[in-house]
This record gives sequence, structure tokens and C-alpha cells, in this order.
Amino acid sequence: MNFPILSIITFLPFVAAVIMLMMPADRKTEVRGVALATAAIDLLLAGWLYMQYLTGHMVGYQFIETYNWLPALGISLKFGVDGMSAPLVLLTGIVMFTGVLISWGDYDESKHLSAGIQDRPREFFAFLFLLAGGVFGVFVSLDLFMLFFFYEIAVFPMYLLIAIWGWVKTREYAAMKLTLYLFIGSVVALVGALVMYWTQYQNTGVLSFDMIQMESAGFSASFQYIWFLPVFLGFAVLGGIWPFHNWSPDGHVAAPTAVSRFHAGVLMKLG
Repeated sequence: MNFPILSIITFLPFVAAVIMLMMPADRKTEVRGVALATAAIDLLLAGWLYMQYLTGHMVGYQFIETYNWLPALGISLKFGVDGMSAPLVLLTGIVMFTGVLISWGDYDESKHLSAGIQDRPREFFAFLFLLAGGVFGVFVSLDLFMLFFFYEIAVFPMYLLIAIWGWVKTREYAAMKLTLYLFIGSVVALVGALVMYWTQYQNTGVLSFDMIQMESAGFSASFQYIWFLPVFLGFAVLGGIWPFHNWSPDGHVAAPTAVSRFHAGVLMKLG
């Protein structure tokens, strides 16, 4: 059996988040240590994945893992990376690791500056890792249902990270605006995805969210012309494409530094 590197990269941040939430709130140094160690491991694995990816003409998906979850509905945990998602997984690992570093530190009395997150770092790093795990999951998912599942996981912590640890003057407004924009966009895209799922079943007789299988589902040209639009518009919101970018500046201004790095570095790449 091949080493399940994509599963480890994706689920390690979730495991670390649970561990940190179970630790005493006053053990801030230990919490930061767990966060740094987890981020370092994920970065090393992502770097190894990137270096081991075989490049060439039409090499397709690699490191594929498949775990049946709800076979009656055609839902499975199917992971894999191609020439686009492999570097994005590495980028997420870099942003995750540097995000932990930039959120580290103690209050400097002489300069009256706070380096890092001082207020509830346990919860901050836990939510930051939920965000990271969701981003990893989107980049490696080859199952359309799980792609949207991880997509929503990535959006949810953003609200809390900005609303609790963001810039006081605009954090509540920015967090709500960002969440509403991204939620509405995901619902629009989900409608198109469900239509693809049902049409694939009608064409092949097989219920499946497998995106590789959908490539051979025989969607008609008219179907593609019609349903491309809602899928595109839904993801265009998260991608910050004009004129659906209005949420992005407010989110950047209000977000803590590490969250803003996720926002610009990888979150918009999901779209």
C-alpha cells in the first residue's frame, strides 16, 4: 500500500487543532510548540510531495488515494494532485508554517508592540489549522462532494479568526461580509455541481461524485454552456474576480497578519 501522504497532509492540521483545544489555556508556549511542529511536518511533507511529482506531458493525477465513504451516494475520499495542485499544496504548507511564526511572540514592553497573538493563542491556532486543513482538502480532493465539504470548512474559521482577532474597528463588519459573500458563492456553485452529479448519473447510470469519472460522463455542449456559468460565478466570488471582489479588501484590512497571508496566498486560489 502506498504511503497516504495526501491524507496525512490534509488531516494532520485537524488532529493538531483538536489536541491544542484539549490543552490548558495557560500553556501558551506548549500550544505554540504543537502548532509549529505540526506546520513544520506538513511543510516537509508538502515539499517532498512537490519534489517527487513526476513532470512531463499529460502525466495526469498522482499520489491517488481512494477511501469509500458513502458508496450508495457515490461519495468517497479520493485524493490526488496534478501539476497545478501540487505546487499549491506546497504553497499552503509555506503559508501555514510562516503564519505560525508570524503569530508567535510576547509583548515588548519597551516598544509597546505585541509580536504575534497574545489573546487566546490556543483557539487562534486551532481555527487557523482548521482553515489550513480545509484548504489542503480542496486542493487534493478528486471527489466533488468532498471538495465542497472542505471548501466550507475553509470558509467557516475565517469568520471567527477575523471577528475575534482582527482589527477592532472593522472586524465584525469584515468578517460577516466575507462570510456572506463566500457562502452565497459556494451555494451558487453547489447548484451547478449537483446538476453535474445528477446528469452524470442519467448518462452513465452510476451515482458518483468522482471528478475523473465525470470527465467521461458525456455532457452535451448545451449542458456545458448553461451550467458553466453558475459554477464559474460561484468560484469567481472566492477567487476575487471583478466585480465579485468587494469582500476582499475589507477582509485583508481587518484580518490578523497570518490570516491575511492565508487570504491572499491560498484562500483566493481555491476559487
